[in-house]
Amino acid sequence: MQPNNVFNAHRMQLYLQKHFTDHYRFYGMGMLTIFGLMTGIGVLMVTVGRDPFHELSNMVPFYYIGLFFGGTLFTSRAFNELGSKEKGVDFLMLPASQFEKFITLFLISSLGFFIAYHISCYLSFMIVEKVQKAATGLPIAKDYLFLDHPKEKVYIYYGYFILQAAFLLGATYFHKYSFIKTVLSIFVFAFALWLINCVIVTLIFGFGNEFWKRSVPFLLVSKLEGGPVAWHTTLYLIPKWLQDTYLFTIKFVIAPVLWTIAYFRLKDQEI
Repeated sequence: MQPNNVFNAHRMQLYLQKHFTDHYRFYGMGMLTIFGLMTGIGVLMVTVGRDPFHELSNMVPFYYIGLFFGGTLFTSRAFNELGSKEKGVDFLMLPASQFEKFITLFLISSLGFFIAYHISCYLSFMIVEKVQKAATGLPIAKDYLFLDHPKEKVYIYYGYFILQAAFLLGATYFHKYSFIKTVLSIFVFAFALWLINCVIVTLIFGFGNEFWKRSVPFLLVSKLEGGPVAWHTTLYLIPKWLQDTYLFTIKFVIAPVLWTIAYFRLKDQEI
């Protein structure tokens, strides 16, 4: 018999089956709600509001709002069982290692939701387009590429997976009201970074001018120079090597680090 802390694919499959058996109603209702909202709002805007979607870019805001809000809300419930003593004991005592449980819930909340959401969006778009053609005779122009023109759009998805990782970590700390508590924690963390940036900028440029009001934290500072007749703005940007470091960190470091911390947090979990 294999020890419980050794990864076992068959045992993980059994846990996955049990997890879906226990939560299929929640997952089903969640995806139906997302699909229903996106389809319903689109159809109502076309039929009742008489406001057709001339271009795909008109629908993109709904897509991104649903992706970020739905994905983070879905992820925040990943370890919801730990909020109840009875369910928490059952979760921790299941015949699967903490790594197997974590990988299962990680795959469901990250890749699982991401794939299901895009299938839902595609079906919703097809329905709205058919309804619009039937009601107005106007097609929806495919004028938006999600990963190109400009290529920087891909950073939206990097940002999504970083947020998803943050909410997964939050789910291991906050077992009740995880979504709200994680949002507040992110705001506190961002505010702390902003304060640190203000201190650094003030120490570099002095106390005479409020440069912290005209800066992008840890990226650039805008300095107003000249006078008394003519003024011009000088931008101080961080060096290229640091920009590249930022980009590498955003792409390959932040999300994996947060996922790793979340795993070790779950591994040390007690009820």
